[in-house]
Amino acid sequence: MPPRSYMVTAVVLAVLVVVSLPLTLGFSIILWYWLFAMAACILAIGGIVKLIYGLQAEPWIGIALASPGVVWAADNLVKFVSHASIPVILTFSTAASLASLAMAAGALRLVETTSGPHPAFRLGYGLLAAAALLVGVGLVAQIMGWSFIRSTPYYVLARSIFVGTALLKYGAIIGAAVLITKRYAIEPWAGAAISLICAFMIFNLVRSTLAVSLPGDTMFWLQPVLMLVGGAAVWRMGSVLSGQAPSVRYAQG
Repeated sequence: MPPRSYMVTAVVLAVLVVVSLPLTLGFSIILWYWLFAMAACILAIGGIVKLIYGLQAEPWIGIALASPGVVWAADNLVKFVSHASIPVILTFSTAASLASLAMAAGALRLVETTSGPHPAFRLGYGLLAAAALLVGVGLVAQIMGWSFIRSTPYYVLARSIFVGTALLKYGAIIGAAVLITKRYAIEPWAGAAISLICAFMIFNLVRSTLAVSLPGDTMFWLQPVLMLVGGAAVWRMGSVLSGQAPSVRYAQG
């Protein structure tokens, strides 16, 4: 079970959201949406820093895992303070794609260092490298005005690779969460929460690929809540690991 403070915080937040809706005719839900998203970003980045410190892992892994949150925060900050031009939108779109691939590489490396080397990891890194190459090709093509990126064969190829990297990313995150939770005696709820959220994101990826829609704006409202739960789980894992003595961790490993 999560710590009592986590559960009390969740109950208080739920009550505040429910109470504020009728008082503000529902407009406060937008505020809560962004508050949840920002809190999730802060918790996740902070938790990743503590996690990498606790595992004594390579620093680049932490940077890679935290990069999507940093890019998301910077993107929304720019949009908030000014009108984003097309070059700025293109820049952040490319940065978000590369950050997602970096996160996948970091998660895959975390699984590799926790479980041991295996030839399959090379295939994963190769897929991520191919996706990064496609991101660069797409950026150059848009700048130069090349039309081949709008052709059906290119779209099918690029879509297949990006779907594969997304599945690889979520699978690696699930694997890392399960391995770390079991190896370092962390509360099972943290690994289970991260795994279930990643499983839901895989479902959403498959749903969007197959063009299956959900009623209303279900995903729009669910996403910040899921991210907040995931951020809290990452923070908890990082807090437990950073509080363990290195000798104890190595003895468990």
